[in-house]
Amino acid sequence: MIHTACLAVFLSDPRAMSMKVTPIEPAQDIINNIMDPTTPTHISDAGAGPKVVRQERRPGSGLFDFANTEAIKEKVRQKGFQTEEAYKVEDYYHETGFFQWLATNPFFENTTLGVIVVNALWISHDTDGNNAETILDAKAYFIAADVCFFSYFSIELFVRFMAFKRKVSCCKDPWFVFDTSLVTLYAFDPFTLGIVAAATGTGLDLPTSVLRLLRLARLSRLVRMLRNLPELMIMIKGMVTASASVGYTLALLMIITYVFAIALVNLADPATESGETYFSTVPEAMHNLIIFGTFLDALSDFILAVKADSVPCFLISWIYIALASLTVMNMLIGVLCEVISGVAEEENEEMMVEKVKRKFGDIVQDLDKNNDGTLSWDEFQKILDHPSALDALESVKVDPESMVDLAEDFFFDNGDPHEVTFDQFMNLILDMRGGQQAEVKDIMLSGKRTKQRFMLLNEKVDGIEKTMSDISGKLEQALSPVMRRP
Repeated sequence: MIHTACLAVFLSDPRAMSMKVTPIEPAQDIINNIMDPTTPTHISDAGAGPKVVRQERRPGSGLFDFANTEAIKEKVRQKGFQTEEAYKVEDYYHETGFFQWLATNPFFENTTLGVIVVNALWISHDTDGNNAETILDAKAYFIAADVCFFSYFSIELFVRFMAFKRKVSCCKDPWFVFDTSLVTLYAFDPFTLGIVAAATGTGLDLPTSVLRLLRLARLSRLVRMLRNLPELMIMIKGMVTASASVGYTLALLMIITYVFAIALVNLADPATESGETYFSTVPEAMHNLIIFGTFLDALSDFILAVKADSVPCFLISWIYIALASLTVMNMLIGVLCEVISGVAEEENEEMMVEKVKRKFGDIVQDLDKNNDGTLSWDEFQKILDHPSALDALESVKVDPESMVDLAEDFFFDNGDPHEVTFDQFMNLILDMRGGQQAEVKDIMLSGKRTKQRFMLLNEKVDGIEKTMSDISGKLEQALSPVMRRP
């Protein structure tokens, strides 16, 4: 019924009957600009028809770029679809063997992470209870703990070293070099220092308290846990990303504090208690305003003392509190929340892109029967018959049947079939995920495809009408002698 009604509209509209299928350059430019919001566009009606004027891109300030989720997705997808494979240390290991099996065993890796956590907790107990100058003077259980931890980390490093196919490749692995440095430092303190002290017999004439601080370097092993805890990585990346925004916010806070400090030093009476205690100099006034007015530490003592000595200073102090503590600091919290949301969106998109790329890489290769690196419509239709394709699609929240139905427009351009690359196919899967938000560009593209379909239908109707007109003319010519007979 819908198609019949649409056809009736086209047949009843003389302008639709005269339409021809031509490339719609201005509409395409508008769509391209909508898809790229950094390039603003306006339409001019001057002349014979509308013209699209493309303005120059205006670079952003970079302060709140993390709030643009579409830009985040585009950046992550471009990065994820690069041809360069991500570095994996397993690619440099032997393909078989005991050490290769042990180094890649998840249980072995989780055990190592558990030992790292126990070692980090043990360092606090060792710091509180072990006051010996060297390991020779320490209690037996402190010595046993150091020997056990050092032995495990050395064995773990040896296993990973033996797993490398070419031993020199271990120098290119940053985690191996990092762990080797920590094990070497562990061998130096306490074992090497203890051996030197035993050899000299006179002890060590070294600042052992300073050397013991080197043991804090062992805590850096906890960084390895970031690979298994993506939430911590999101927090750390959020801190790094928000550093510029935090810096601007603190600079604004310091400007406000500096202005109010000068005003309060000029208004406060040096003879009063508050003037002498809180506003004696500009640096002292800035320090006290930050402590009491921004961080609100012992605010009642500060504000009541100022109120008792000077009402103008009391009012100015409250204005500063409203600006610094209630406005600027809360604005900083909002910025940090926005940063974490943007970083979490980027991390989730990055993990999803990696997951799609990993799961569908082999599937696309199996579907690509002619091995030309592209996927045709006939090859794509076989995706439902692939044994692992359905599970892979469901794992990324894509309905296989709906994707096949909607992907027809993706593989046809004005009714002509064309092939798509692996990256284009990956973008199709990512866009077909459930929970995606519809945007203006999606509506525009949907309208464009619908219009193209109606224009193709109109062209076919015009062809049918022309054929019928030709047939009618031929019939008239063939029947005209008969019609002329009396």
